[in-house]
Amino acid sequence: MCGIAGIFRLTGLPTPDDVAAVFRMMDAQVHRGPDDWGLLLPDVNLGAIPADVLQRAGDRDQFRAYPYSGRGPGMVLGVRRLSILDRGSRARMPMGTRDGRLWIAHNGEAYNYRELRDELADTRAYRSEGDSEALLRGWEAWGEGLLPRVRGMFALAMFEAWPSARLSLVRDRFGIKPLYYHCTEDRVVFASEVRALLESRLVPERIDPVVLARFLQMGSVPSLESTVKDVRAVPAGHVVSIGSAGLVSRPYWELSTYLDGASAGQSVDAAVATTRAVLESAMALHLVSDVPLGLFLSGGIDSAAIAALVARARPEPLVTLSIGFDEPGYSETRYARLIAERYGTDHREVQLGSIDVFTELPNVFAAMDEPTVDGVNTYFIARAARKAGLTVALSGIGGDEVFLGYRHLQAARALEVPRAVLGALPAWARRASVTALRGAGALSRRKGVSKLAYLEDPSPEGAYRVFRALFTGAQVRELLGGQAGLDLEEVRRESPHGPRSLTQQFTALEFGSYLQGQLLRDADVMGMAHSVEIRVPYLDHRLVEHVLALPLALKVAHGEPKPLLTRALGDDLPREVWDRPKMGFTFPFDPWMRRRAAELTAVSLDRTPLAPGPVRAVWRAFEAGRVHWSRPWALLAIAQVLAARRRAPRAPISLN
Repeated sequence: MCGIAGIFRLTGLPTPDDVAAVFRMMDAQVHRGPDDWGLLLPDVNLGAIPADVLQRAGDRDQFRAYPYSGRGPGMVLGVRRLSILDRGSRARMPMGTRDGRLWIAHNGEAYNYRELRDELADTRAYRSEGDSEALLRGWEAWGEGLLPRVRGMFALAMFEAWPSARLSLVRDRFGIKPLYYHCTEDRVVFASEVRALLESRLVPERIDPVVLARFLQMGSVPSLESTVKDVRAVPAGHVVSIGSAGLVSRPYWELSTYLDGASAGQSVDAAVATTRAVLESAMALHLVSDVPLGLFLSGGIDSAAIAALVARARPEPLVTLSIGFDEPGYSETRYARLIAERYGTDHREVQLGSIDVFTELPNVFAAMDEPTVDGVNTYFIARAARKAGLTVALSGIGGDEVFLGYRHLQAARALEVPRAVLGALPAWARRASVTALRGAGALSRRKGVSKLAYLEDPSPEGAYRVFRALFTGAQVRELLGGQAGLDLEEVRRESPHGPRSLTQQFTALEFGSYLQGQLLRDADVMGMAHSVEIRVPYLDHRLVEHVLALPLALKVAHGEPKPLLTRALGDDLPREVWDRPKMGFTFPFDPWMRRRAAELTAVSLDRTPLAPGPVRAVWRAFEAGRVHWSRPWALLAIAQVLAARRRAPRAPISLN
């Protein structure tokens, strides 16, 4: 696990200022790689290394040089390293081929790196025992043909020095590992975090109002964008190639390929048996590590299933961690204990109260990198993992998306007919019907009824927003001071394969919006805040491809959550774990925030880019019980995260 930072100078040799900028980006990401660092630059550019950088080097080998032809683009590439596999200096990055033609900066894990080495059949001796060299040699042998072979999570910067200088920025299939870039006429600046790009001082910090609007709409920054204008993320499953032909982005893997029920002919028994086999393979691969490894054990189905499968694959006890609260109805610790006892794990519990959380909130917001309404839970469980001596932790993220654990994914099939009926109405009649629905909901004092406004859009995206959106389009515009013309269609994903069922559409949207933009981004930044690598075995691509292609009837059953997963686990998953209402891993923010509402309202208004009146109105609605706590929390996150990124003074959060 690492932090990547680099400048690809399109107009020639990098300058000393470029070198200093890369080192500032590396410094800003020290939490991503506290164990080691390395810097690559042209061989004729070694004199451009600033004196203070030279003084900080542990040994000269931390500086790597590639042969520069004297013309064309030049590169400065830096890496901060969290050592997981082959912890010695032999695996230091940037790592290059013996002839200096190819160089890699790698963030993540290629879990099947040993199989890649065997497939390469390369007779040259390897210099290291980790996965980065296997990826480097794989690219040398197959080029982009390496990518479909890799099982893992990764962000790569692959630099080809000659014959024609080219930079390739790559992300794994699901966007588990981040990589952002900013382009100008003469350079491409890239890094693992948005705040690192800003530390380069080459990227202007200008808030993008459209992206801010989309955050307010969905509770997370869209997966392809950032709140900083002209800073974009490499798309999941894509290669962004920059060279003499300009910038080209192309996919090497697409989720939509696997949504068509290609395995419809399988019997139930065969599907369950194959699912079990692929699960076991995925879990075993995710245990590859040269450092201590544990599991976030919430007490729900997904983490319990991981514990059960890992116990079979690993002879020594696994360290498991869970978080509990004093507030009844929020803690799943008794279920976590049940699983821990069943499988003999080395179990640790962390008890948190509101004082513990609010004391740490400034550090939580500083760690976010981008605003989010989630991630606080991951921050604290990752902190507990680090205190327990762990560097790697498994998480159940992705289980709900793959096995249709969310209620709206389970209910999508039943919504097909009413959505079609509503969509067949003229626009004026549809608006009238939705207005009537909202009025009925308001009379019953149900939260979230305002989001029914999205049903005026008869598309699958409109229905999806009813379940996932925070604010309506009208509310977003009010919060942004009445700005008109804002594009709020960021979750629309046009299918290249024609019409699909609503379940398939919701699944695609869940992967592209909530999973990528929120869960995975939060897991990465919050884990890395404590130098902990969070692994997500449910997002092994072979498992995802297999399960998504199965018929819906195997994955949805009345009254039985995640039937395919529970049947694949069989007796290994105690009934007490799965035969109960779904809780979700969330903190007791509703009662905690009510006790501090006046103070948190003031903090939300401090240096916010939002309109003060609508911000106060949201907090009043929360105090009156009309909106969910995540709505005012989103406004608090905007004010605190953007101020932290600017290093601006922020209103303190007291403990009274």
